[in-house]
Formats: sequence, C-alpha cells, structure tokens
Amino acid sequence: MKRKKFTTALTPEDLLDVTLVMEKQEAIKFSLNYRALIRGRWRGVYRVDNFHGFLHEQRFWRSPKPIRLEKWDLMPLMDLVDKYFDDITDNFQKYRSYYEDSLAK
Repeated sequence: MKRKKFTTALTPEDLLDVTLVMEKQEAIKFSLNYRALIRGRWRGVYRVDNFHGFLHEQRFWRSPKPIRLEKWDLMPLMDLVDKYFDDITDNFQKYRSYYEDSLAK
C-alpha cells in the first residue's frame, strides 16, 4: 500500500489536508481534513473519511463523534473524494463560522 498526502491552501489560514491510500493504482481509503487557524491555534473543523471501515464525517463544531454517511456507501471512492473535496472548498467559510460560533458558547 502506498499513501499519497497533500495540502491545499484555501486561504493562508484555511487548509485542506488530503490523504489517499492506494493499492495497485486504486484508492482504497481516503480522508479530507479541513483545518483552520483560529485564535492562534490550528483546529480541525471538518473531516470526512473511510479509515474506520465506513464512510463518515465529523463536524467538530458539534462533536468529535463520527456521523455515518450510509447513503453514499455505494458511490465509487474517487467520486466520493471529488464530491467532498468540492463540498469543503465551496463551504469551508460556513464551516469555519460554525466552529467559531461554537467557541463563543
């Protein structure tokens, strides 16, 4: 198995870390982790992955508990990666706002 990792800067204070685990040129596992520099610290804001044997997301402004995403279980893996990569890049500012609001409570 081979791991491919890279980070995409959404802004200087908003990063998307991508990890793909490859086997025989095919992705078998992935994680997308959006993190942000908030109040002087890098914080995990949103994550989606299948590293625990099932597809799930974590919305850290609510809870670190995984939320299972069963309706997408049958989608091809790279289509899932594309779907959630686009979702995060389109919505990271909203997710950041939710996280910042949760710190104020």
